[in-house]
Amino acid sequence: MLRSLFALVKLSFLEAVRRQILHVMVLLSLVVIAVAGTVSFFDLGVQVKIVKDTGMVMILLAGSLSVVFLLGGALFHDVEQRIVYPVLARPISRGLYLVARYIGALLAVYAGMTLMAITLILLLWAHLHYVSVLAVVAVIFTYLEVALVGALALLLSTFFTPAMTATLTLFLYLLGSLKMGYLHHLAERNTGFAKWAITAVGVVLPNVEAFRFKDALVHDLSVPTSYLVLVAIYGLCYLATCVALSIWNFGRREV
Repeated sequence: MLRSLFALVKLSFLEAVRRQILHVMVLLSLVVIAVAGTVSFFDLGVQVKIVKDTGMVMILLAGSLSVVFLLGGALFHDVEQRIVYPVLARPISRGLYLVARYIGALLAVYAGMTLMAITLILLLWAHLHYVSVLAVVAVIFTYLEVALVGALALLLSTFFTPAMTATLTLFLYLLGSLKMGYLHHLAERNTGFAKWAITAVGVVLPNVEAFRFKDALVHDLSVPTSYLVLVAIYGLCYLATCVALSIWNFGRREV
């Protein structure tokens, strides 16, 4: 089984790294990060904050958009082009196929994100001659956030077409970003069924804001280790749930 998984992951990875959307997002992000780090009209302190802020935003933006467009249409494309049939004709489960698709695309996105992260760290080193642990932590949790977004796109792709999947994933991602700021406040202002419904929506939506430590990095704030552990557990559990539901729904579809 591991041999089959490795072969499918390799195929998915190679297919993903050939996609132009990934090339464009990575190249554009690298240019923006490099420009933010080399062109300066401010003093050193402000310049470093701009580099941190721009770098983290571009890593997250490029990673999230890339993983949505890579995974949102992968399953639909495989079914429409009948690529999936010879694969599933072998003793390979649909779950293994789906997991391999997810891991391969995610590794391709991570390769691009790693180039951006290395560029950011080199720029911080050039300005400060050191890199804080929080910078590495913030990048790692950005990886986890992108993995969660990819799992959400994978789940929705088992229900909808690529266009609908990308739209819904980005919409839910946006709602998840606003969740802590607005939904909790909105629930407190309502009663009865409306409060229950808003609370339920808030629980189901991914709390992607919890993975972002950009502000803490920019302002050199400390983050408790216990909080990092809780966020990591939450992200892994949400990710695993999305992948499990994807396998369940793909398994019951007629292909």
